[in-house]
Amino acid sequence: MRKFNILFLMTVFLSGIAAAAERPAIGYVDMRQVMLESKIGKQNRAAMERFVEDKKASVAREEAKLKALQESFQKDQLLLTDAQKKDKQKEFEGKVEAYQKMVAEDKLEINQKDTEFTTKTIAEVKDIIRDIAKELKISLVMEAGEMGLLYADEGMDLTAKVIQKYDAKAK
Repeated sequence: MRKFNILFLMTVFLSGIAAAAERPAIGYVDMRQVMLESKIGKQNRAAMERFVEDKKASVAREEAKLKALQESFQKDQLLLTDAQKKDKQKEFEGKVEAYQKMVAEDKLEINQKDTEFTTKTIAEVKDIIRDIAKELKISLVMEAGEMGLLYADEGMDLTAKVIQKYDAKAK
């Protein structure tokens, strides 16, 4: 009986050591890399670049109109009465205000669009990360960027797997 108790205690002790030696599995993902290198990330970036270029072109057109209006005013200034000069100046100032408002609205719209793409991508990628973590029995996945992860073994990097599964969702 005493041998049985000793054997039982040894088994419990050794299994405790084995359990302590088995660390929880941890992985990490570089979200920036996923957003830059995945097919969907590249599509989003290209769409964002087109959107920004369209906004820049419309701003440039309005800027050219303002410049032409200012040049016209400077040429005609000697021929105008003081009242006409004031009217033209007010008209020009109104157009400058409208231009500045358009530029501010465009910047806001660009930021909103960028936030939309980012939020949507993060939600989709989080689902993929959760699936991979469950599949690989990983209990913790960290983000690699923004000083959140200072060191990790390369074998813990799930980024390539996440990109692969995210690319599979691309059209």
